[in-house]
Amino acid sequence: MDPIAKFIREPVVIFAGDGRVIDMNRPARSRFGQTADSWRHVFADLPDLQALLERASGTSDPVLGALRLAGATPSEPDAKVEALALRDGEEMGYAIKVRDAIGDQFPALTAQVRELNSEVLVRRRIQAELEEALAHNKVLYRELQHRVKNHLQMILALVSTAGRESDDPGRKQFVAMLQSKLSALFDAQRLMYSEDSTEGLRVDQMLCALAETVRSLAGVRIAIEVRAEPVIAPNDLAFPLALIANELLTNAVKYAAGPEAAVTLDFVHSAGEAVLTVRDNGPGFAPAASGPSSSGLGLVRGLCRQIGGHLEIHSDGGAVAVVTFPLSEPTHGLS
Repeated sequence: MDPIAKFIREPVVIFAGDGRVIDMNRPARSRFGQTADSWRHVFADLPDLQALLERASGTSDPVLGALRLAGATPSEPDAKVEALALRDGEEMGYAIKVRDAIGDQFPALTAQVRELNSEVLVRRRIQAELEEALAHNKVLYRELQHRVKNHLQMILALVSTAGRESDDPGRKQFVAMLQSKLSALFDAQRLMYSEDSTEGLRVDQMLCALAETVRSLAGVRIAIEVRAEPVIAPNDLAFPLALIANELLTNAVKYAAGPEAAVTLDFVHSAGEAVLTVRDNGPGFAPAASGPSSSGLGLVRGLCRQIGGHLEIHSDGGAVAVVTFPLSEPTHGLS
């Protein structure tokens, strides 16, 4: 046995031209047994073996083939082999190596691993590009929110200046109404910018800010109590909701009675539905169907239709306005 063949882990058998086993390496002895002394003890299909050896005798290179091993069951696949013709003068012999079936799978597995690695690299590159684009969009979104907030603040300042400079009571009343609506939008925009979130706005924080703004613009001492759950409202809902709450709070402050005047605002959420309730301790009223005095409530009804909700007003120890509208599941416990 050639010393190099001893290092080969696959079985290698050296045959003489007449079919006798001349030598085997250790893997071959373990597989075919120490007593294997001819082709018949190694291979079961001699015609296929003869055809393989004839092909090998015509070249000095190994020849690939498939042979059935002795003792193999019919369900087993033929073993892959390599046959090499050995010439020593006039004598002809053959070396046959039985290839390891598991080892034969390595090239295919290696190719698959390389394909998977290439796909992973492509996906990682795409993910990195998407993350970079997302970060850039967040910067643009923050810049947009900042500019909108600044523009609203500038408009609000101009309106306030116009109200102070005018002596016309009607104009002052109009300016105060406009200032109230702009303040509601500004509070929502300011909170949206400070939250640094593209998902939505904390309703409880927005309602508390609106209540404080309405109380300060009213110019009278009045208590406004806000009880609101920490629910996230989408950005496209936050602005209509801010205007609705502003109008209802402004009306409640206007009609609340005497030195004990008080207004409460409640906001609850359950099973995909939100309820905003504004109550005052005034005399209560039945709002007119139309006219200048009902323009604020007309705006509220229009905004309710916009968000898929509805408004109900009744008297119960004062005026009670209830707005019900759909809202997706909340996020609780935010700080």
